[in-house]
Amino acid sequence: MYKLAFIGGSCESIAGYPHFIASQMDKRFEVVSGVFSTNPEINKKTAQRWNIKSYYNTIDELIKNEINNIDAISILTPTPLHIKAIEKLLKLNIPIICEKPLVSSLEDIEKIEKILDVNKHFLVVTNNYSGYPMVRELKQKILNKELGDILHIRLKMPQESFLRPPRSIKYPQKWRLKDEFIPMISLDLGAHLHHLAYFLLEEEPDKVLATYNSFSKYNVVDDVTMLLEYDSGIKGSFWLSKTALGNRNGLHLEIYGSKASAVWHQENPEKLEFSYFTGQKTIIDRGSDIEMIPNPLYHRMTPGHPAGYIEAFANLYNDIANCLDEYFSKKESNNSYVFGFEHAKNGIKLLHNSSISNINKTWIKIN
Repeated sequence: MYKLAFIGGSCESIAGYPHFIASQMDKRFEVVSGVFSTNPEINKKTAQRWNIKSYYNTIDELIKNEINNIDAISILTPTPLHIKAIEKLLKLNIPIICEKPLVSSLEDIEKIEKILDVNKHFLVVTNNYSGYPMVRELKQKILNKELGDILHIRLKMPQESFLRPPRSIKYPQKWRLKDEFIPMISLDLGAHLHHLAYFLLEEEPDKVLATYNSFSKYNVVDDVTMLLEYDSGIKGSFWLSKTALGNRNGLHLEIYGSKASAVWHQENPEKLEFSYFTGQKTIIDRGSDIEMIPNPLYHRMTPGHPAGYIEAFANLYNDIANCLDEYFSKKESNNSYVFGFEHAKNGIKLLHNSSISNINKTWIKIN
């Protein structure tokens, strides 16, 4: 079992509890210490609630006291603060598990490139939605050519949170209400869509045409549409919004091929819908004869008992633990479910060029 420390991720944050539960669900990690919050009271409250004896007020204190007692650190701070922690941990060669997106800008990417040694460092990014069994099943069906040649894709992530905030947390946080060159909504939601599109297609877009809007009372971008073109000929679109009433978290994948199409909704994650060239329509779930059946991680409970968000996150933490096994054994990792710096870099490049496209009102070539 790997010993894990948190930077950020208090019990009052959005990311903290899901990471805490998911990392330990299958006994691959134990959270043993952390700097959970810059607020001393929340920091202490988090450690007490999670029964963690070792907690610190600064990253430097954590490293000084725990460097020989931990195997990896999860970075769960607000996105703009990631870069400082990443730079510090890379210089000390401490394995990093970073909440998406990795950083906020291309400038931050360049800072990491100056330090990162892929043969020495361990740096992975948590993109949890690809941990759902049915999303992984869809990936396999695309690889098996069951959808034929992919023609076009439509990925959406509409939310209502800027018009109707969730009552369970304080939202939106101040850091979400400050846009830099890449708007926060793109970092927050667009990073997920970039990851999922690449996860399914294994191809990066070549060109982007983007439009930004602001519909809420906040003076930030809260609605983004991107049109995408791929070198292979695939066309695509992303829509992300925080001003779409009726959508709690409307993550929605539509993949259209020459033989069949597939649709998956995050709010109904057990179902994967297919429409075929013959006119036939089918719905499969974990109880169907699917490729994912042999893996017990996808069947912690029998079909009919939905595997949800935390279980998807736990699947990813299992994959990360497998990668750590290979890292500490000095073996090359080829895990198709875990993504690191290059993937995160490509995502930031897409979001950066989307901002250029929005300004210039034209298609922008990404690479």
